[in-house]
Parts: sequence; C-alpha cells; structure tokens
Amino acid sequence: MSSVAVLALTGFAMMGCAVAERPTLEQAKTETEAVMQLIADEVPDGVVKVVTPDPTYLACGDDTYYATLRWGVTPGPEFDGEAFVDALPGRLGKDFVVAETVDIKSPAVALDHASGALLDVKVLEVDGGIVVDLLGLTPCGVGQPPTE
Repeated sequence: MSSVAVLALTGFAMMGCAVAERPTLEQAKTETEAVMQLIADEVPDGVVKVVTPDPTYLACGDDTYYATLRWGVTPGPEFDGEAFVDALPGRLGKDFVVAETVDIKSPAVALDHASGALLDVKVLEVDGGIVVDLLGLTPCGVGQPPTE
C-alpha cells in the first residue's frame, strides 16, 4: 500500500473521529441500561432488581462522566450458570465482544458493547439463591451528573 493511500486513510479516520460527537451522560446511561436489559432478557424466567437505582458517577475528563450501574437478575429454577455464561456471547450477537473470561470461582464473563458500554456478568450465590449480577459502565458522556 502506498504512503499516499495510508495518509489518506489516516486523514479520513481522524476526520471521522473529530466529527463523531459524544453522547450526553443521560444518553450513555439510557443506552447502557438497554444493553443490560438485552442481557437480562437472556436469563431464563429472570426477574430484574435494580441494585443501584442511583448510579455512581465518575469523571472521565472535562465535563464528561461515566456511570456505574448494577442489576441483579434472579433466574428461574434449574438454571445452569456455567452453561449460561458460556453461551451468552454467542446469543447476544455481533455488537458484543468478549473482553475476557473472568477467572473466579463463579461463572463470569466481561463484555464490550459497540456503544462503548463495558459489562461484567457474574453468576453468584446470594442468600442461598442464584443471582446473575450485571455491572455496567457507561461510555463517557457529556454533561454533569444529576444532583441530589
């Protein structure tokens, strides 16, 4: 490939990045919640409990923040957590990429979503029952977090 072609491609890529706008903080949160719902919908007979109704916000940079969201999904009876985690990435589709398979005692996987959301999915035993723990980190969004 010629150096002119490489420079042209680099220029187009940089212009595309400059033109692309970051979502607002609220848009990033809403999109991440929708992605988390896609995962929750995969849990057989799952019942969602929003563990952090008021997410934690942390600064990314100048006037940009990300939110940390946590949900617990209680599956129906006969739930196989290991099989669920193994099959989940393939069932979610091409917008999800396995970031890593988490090496802990419980079945778990970390996923990246095309929206920029980062997700951890863990199957845990809580109070004698099984819960699919969903942790979502939004992409950086423009704007200030809500004030209490």
